Amino acid sequence: MHKKTVLRAIILALIIIWTLLIFKLSNQSGGESSNLSQKVASLFVVDEETIKMIEPYIRKLAHLSEYTIGGMLFLFFFLTYSFSECKKMLFSLLIGIEYASLDEIHQLFIEGRAGKITDVLIDTIGISIGICLAMLLYKIVSKILNTRKDGVFNKQE
Repeated sequence: MHKKTVLRAIILALIIIWTLLIFKLSNQSGGESSNLSQKVASLFVVDEETIKMIEPYIRKLAHLSEYTIGGMLFLFFFLTYSFSECKKMLFSLLIGIEYASLDEIHQLFIEGRAGKITDVLIDTIGISIGICLAMLLYKIVSKILNTRKDGVFNKQE
C-alpha cells in the first residue's frame, strides 16, 4: 500500500475521532458543559467566586484549542495531496469553518446551549492557528529531511 494512502487513512481516522469528540462535548447540556469548565478552572484556582468568573473564558479557550487541533488535522490531511499549498490551506480553513458552523447549529437543539456566531469566530481563529502551526511544522520537517538528503548530516569530517 502506498505511504500517502496509509497516512491519509490515519489522519482521516484522527479527524473522525476529533469530530466525534466535538460532537460529544457539544451534546452536553449547558449545565454539564459549565460544570466541566468549572472543573478545569478548579485545577488552577480554588476560590469559588474566581472559578465562576473565569469559567466563560475557559469555555472560549476550549473552543480555540479544540479547533486549533482540527485546523492542524485538516491541513495535515490535505498536505498528502499534490495541489498548491494555498489551496490546501484554503480547503482546511473552509472545512473547519463549515464544521464549526454545523457544531453551533447543533447546539441550538441542546438544552441550555445556544449557537453563537462569536463561537464560530473563535473556532475560526483556532482553525487558522492550527493551519499555521501545521504548515510551520511541515516546513521545518521538510527542511530537515531535505537537508539530510543533501548529505549535510551525513558528511564525513
